[in-house]
Amino acid sequence: MTVRYGLGLNYLTEDPDDYLAVVTECTTSNVKKIMERMIGKGSTVTKAEGLSVIEEFEYAVVEEVKNGNIVSTDLFRISPSISGVFKDENDSFDPSRHTIKLNISAGPRLQEIISKIELKKVALSTAEPVIEKFVDLKGKAVNESFTPGQMASIQGSLLKFDEEDTNQGVFFIAANGTETRVTDFVKNKPSELMFFVPDGLTSGSFQLEVRNTPHKLKNIKKARLSVELVPAS
Repeated sequence: MTVRYGLGLNYLTEDPDDYLAVVTECTTSNVKKIMERMIGKGSTVTKAEGLSVIEEFEYAVVEEVKNGNIVSTDLFRISPSISGVFKDENDSFDPSRHTIKLNISAGPRLQEIISKIELKKVALSTAEPVIEKFVDLKGKAVNESFTPGQMASIQGSLLKFDEEDTNQGVFFIAANGTETRVTDFVKNKPSELMFFVPDGLTSGSFQLEVRNTPHKLKNIKKARLSVELVPAS
């Protein structure tokens, strides 16, 4: 399977002729799908045993991160950081001005296969939504994190959707495939969607997807942010 990408206008630079790559037509692999791949290659571990081990592994990782530790594995590295400006050396962390963030990067085992990923350039349909960037309006992070219960913005093109159709809108997709649809919108325009992030998204990583029917087409079109988002606090 190859990574499919198309080129769309880059609205983040001053040059009107700049284009950027937009990854498209991606499928989501959750824990159950990964476990099926493990079993499919002849592993002696049963599906139930594998899921149990993964659950224990995820629990241990969460506990290490919660205790302020850096987690470094062959697949990923997680480290804590704090964003925001401190007034002077006597200032302390203030949740209204500062945010705890988790920095997640690929580990050596993933880094070494990046050059082996096959790419295929495809034509982007002009009738499909395009996500250029996601902005956490409270923490000011771009394409990194969101603040549960606070406002966020998605910028791009052909983003407007029918709010009465529950199959359309903005969806946060958890690693296990659970989808949370945004319901509280402030702005629903072709170039920008502004909304309140659902309160319950307090842990884990999420893929962000916009679904709509541009120009009153019959079929749902989808756009997905190229990076995963994590809650800021």
